[in-house]
Amino acid sequence: MQIDSTRRGVLPEMRAPVPFSCRKGTVRGWKVAIPGGHPLATPAVAQGRLFLGGGFGSYEFYCLNAETGELLWQYQTNDDGPTAAVVEDQFVAFNTESCELEVLTVDGKAVWKQWLGDPLMSMPAIANGRVFMAYPDTRHGGQHYLACFDVAAGQQLWRTPIVGEIITAPVLAEEKVFCATLDGTLYCCRQSDGSVVWHEGSNATSSPVVVDGQCYFSQRKETRTEGAQPVSQQTEHCAVRGSSPRAATREYGSTRRKADYLDHAKRRSGSPAYASCDMFDAHVGFGMSKGSAQMFQAMANLGHAHVSSLWAYQGSKPFHQKGRLYSSLGDTVHCVDLHSEEVIWKHNLCGRSADAELLDSVVTPPVLVNNKVFACTVDGAVVALDAESGTEVWRAEIGEPIQFQPSVVAGRVYVPTSAGTLVCLETGDPADDGWCMWGATPAHNGLDCSCAVSAVGNII
Repeated sequence: MQIDSTRRGVLPEMRAPVPFSCRKGTVRGWKVAIPGGHPLATPAVAQGRLFLGGGFGSYEFYCLNAETGELLWQYQTNDDGPTAAVVEDQFVAFNTESCELEVLTVDGKAVWKQWLGDPLMSMPAIANGRVFMAYPDTRHGGQHYLACFDVAAGQQLWRTPIVGEIITAPVLAEEKVFCATLDGTLYCCRQSDGSVVWHEGSNATSSPVVVDGQCYFSQRKETRTEGAQPVSQQTEHCAVRGSSPRAATREYGSTRRKADYLDHAKRRSGSPAYASCDMFDAHVGFGMSKGSAQMFQAMANLGHAHVSSLWAYQGSKPFHQKGRLYSSLGDTVHCVDLHSEEVIWKHNLCGRSADAELLDSVVTPPVLVNNKVFACTVDGAVVALDAESGTEVWRAEIGEPIQFQPSVVAGRVYVPTSAGTLVCLETGDPADDGWCMWGATPAHNGLDCSCAVSAVGNII
């Protein structure tokens, strides 16, 4: 085990994994409690190992045996809140929300780290020996940048000004970097030098997925009813934009739904999750000031106003498989035909009425492997759906809320909970494989449009 001497002192001791069985006993596996009980982000699985940050508010980063859950090494950061990690070859990259980008080897040795800005609410992406990251230059006025670093040496190769922090992560596809900022602006930049191919205000509410030159994303729309007391209503739907600078955006109107979870005023007055985020922010020093976050952007477009909630925010991020687009809008997974733009099926995972007020998005972005759709809920459910029909294949009740997308590798679903537990579920089918980290690969663009993945979780 690697022990680092830092200002935080002795590393907390992790307990050994214990057997797990869901409430009905139909799905089994193991679980391990991560010290501190902090909200966990998606683990990364590669080379038979699982890489996991200790959660928002923690100062730890862990490597476990992906099969057994046993601790292989742990590392202590100088700043808190390690994000979901990405892995390429022998390098593991992640950032802390306050406020560093770090690169380790898969054996736990520090390669380099760089203080970027305060706070960092998105995660990095990697491709071809380069790390892509968004950050505010807090020490020089707070301007936000999309930047590229050499993964081995840490040298900043380029940086491009953007209007603010980005949603979740950069997406790498077709030798370009795509991202959506908190205010809904979409960017397309060249990976080689960061030059902007196009950007436009789109009210985007998720990072995109890019398929054959088409950029798919979720989008907010506001309708306003005039009268003595004007009323506004937020809705959300899937949308697509072409790759050329002047391409038009088309709405998938059949996916539109009421989206009170994007309305800041409604969330502030009625969401229990909103109130709990006040406590999380205060615990890490963001009770009053939010640093360089430009929180007004997220308040207007996403309905969020906390560093902790944006650290965990993934929106209705869509993914692509076999000519279909899959997206979790609020509490419902949608499957849409890319060509006809019609909904093939939709499945409400939480049993709420379609007319009920939903102040928090409650379903994770979908995972697409082996003709199945895996998604989790804040109610603690892990659900596998048939990708063709949307029918439920199996469901496991974890008993703890889940905010982050799981990883699915070699017949195992790795579930990070908001209560600080990592749960591994055995699916019984080794073909349930390939979704090795958030967004499937270090490019965050899913599997249909990314590199191949072997059955043991090695990116090839």
